[in-house]
Amino acid sequence: MDTLRFSKTFPSEFYTVKSVITEIMEFLSSHIPTLCSEDYHDLKLIFSELLLNAVIHGNKKDITKFVSFYVEITKPDLVYACIKDEGMGFDYKELLSPCKVEDRLYLERGRGIQLVYSLADEISFTSSGSQINFCKRVNT
Repeated sequence: MDTLRFSKTFPSEFYTVKSVITEIMEFLSSHIPTLCSEDYHDLKLIFSELLLNAVIHGNKKDITKFVSFYVEITKPDLVYACIKDEGMGFDYKELLSPCKVEDRLYLERGRGIQLVYSLADEISFTSSGSQINFCKRVNT
């Protein structure tokens, strides 16, 4: 199977994220027609969290800054994605450190990354934290 790829760059405008997620999910659904509903919803949630984080926390909603990403289907059951913002990054190691579940419930930040970490099969960041990569094996 050839790698299938969808990529886009968009300004950090909050309202744009919803349409971008729709485009991503249409791409995935059209190229993985047997994508199960659980994986569909997991992927939609992952992209929602990561793209919103890039706009809100990474680029601080600055519409002069952009978020870029690409999504690849590298095997019939493997989705890989890379999301990058133009922000200063963050200390992702602190967010991924072990903690009690109830500790995260009251934090203003960090729950989204924990959620993505629990839904994806692999997750990695650049050293600055302004780029995140993940892959998810899906049931078809």
